[in-house]
Amino acid sequence: MVTSKKGKAFYFIMFLLPALSLYTMFFIFPLFQGIKYSFTDWNGIVPEIPFNFEKNEFENILVQLNNPKKAVYLKKFYQFEEANSLYRLTSWVQEGEGEPRKLTDKERKEIKKILKSVDVSSINYIGLANFKEMCNDQRFIPRLEKRYLYNEFDELPTVIGKRAFNKKLLDNISEQSERDFLLLNYQFIASNSTYVLKEELTEEDTTKLKSVLKEKMYEKVLIPGVIGFTLFFTFFNVLLSNFLALTLALILDTNMKYKNLLRSMFFLPNVISLIIVAYLWSYMFRLIFPLITGISVWLGSPKLAPYAVVMVAVWQGCGYLMVIYLAGLQTIPAELVEVSEVDGAKWYQRLFFIKFPLLLPAFTICLFYSLSNSLRTFDIVMALTQGGPGYVTTPIVVDIYKNAFMQNRYGFATAKAVLLCLIIMLITGVQLFLMKRREVEL
Repeated sequence: MVTSKKGKAFYFIMFLLPALSLYTMFFIFPLFQGIKYSFTDWNGIVPEIPFNFEKNEFENILVQLNNPKKAVYLKKFYQFEEANSLYRLTSWVQEGEGEPRKLTDKERKEIKKILKSVDVSSINYIGLANFKEMCNDQRFIPRLEKRYLYNEFDELPTVIGKRAFNKKLLDNISEQSERDFLLLNYQFIASNSTYVLKEELTEEDTTKLKSVLKEKMYEKVLIPGVIGFTLFFTFFNVLLSNFLALTLALILDTNMKYKNLLRSMFFLPNVISLIIVAYLWSYMFRLIFPLITGISVWLGSPKLAPYAVVMVAVWQGCGYLMVIYLAGLQTIPAELVEVSEVDGAKWYQRLFFIKFPLLLPAFTICLFYSLSNSLRTFDIVMALTQGGPGYVTTPIVVDIYKNAFMQNRYGFATAKAVLLCLIIMLITGVQLFLMKRREVEL
């Protein structure tokens, strides 16, 4: 039986309809709802429709409505309780002698619309205030910060290196009189390129010198913030996990013994429970790594904690990418490799001119997967450091979680979530476009 074009189109639509419905329900609708809430000050606790009103407040609302039908509609759902002198929203509606029914979503929307017409709403639209606050949030945006290097209660440094003296002190002084005073009391020794403090100082000169060093001796340090750590984590996790996964795949794509066993071992971290992963690595960072490296604090160190988190993420994620690369390598025709060997191609020539070009589909999938996962990382960070110490290991998703569920700022958190969604769509979209175009060229 031959199916007509209309029949084929019908079956095609019926095939896509469930997927499109789910896509709309779980992506399109939440996205637009999130965009809507990102312009509000909703705290996530107060319901959109007030549960109760004081008697006088509710009666004033009815007067302001100046519409008998709307007033009757509200009184149908807000019932007066004499004991508390409150009008309370009911979840069940009694109509006639039938069974009581539950308040419908349509009725809730109508109640919300009526109350909003007289400026009664628990959610206020504040325009771009959330996005402006986000841009001015020192925890969120990377910034340069002055780190002062001298405390007035310390003794004056007797020796300062030439580079530190010029860049961290002298360059920060604009007034010529202060520069002359400083150079008068710190003399340059050319033999070892240092500035040495003059031996005999009056009490007045000592006090003034301490004041100058306290205010002018500093260095500018880049504080990466939440955005900075997210980009740092994404860059190193994508780079290292793909490099390690590709290396393992190339090793396993040989005739070595026990390669199936090794493949399972490398893939195992990807299927281990996150609680077990966090427990194992916390134990290693606390007890084993200090013995090996001599560094006692890892997860509690602001300098080492970001690298520790990346290390765990690479260990857990490279196994899955390895399987994709290995599948891509095994689809390369053996005849091409054999012919190149006969033609005298070196191993690196076969790798770069035969295997890598044919692995582009695998590169596309792995880069897309690792990029999107890195930008929205949450579980590893929460299990290991919870964003600490301070906020040096706080990615955007963890920051969103803290804003929403710890600070009850759902509107502000949703604005960050919308920004993250746009960033992921932009970066992964550009990556897919460039990689797919390269595949077509080949």
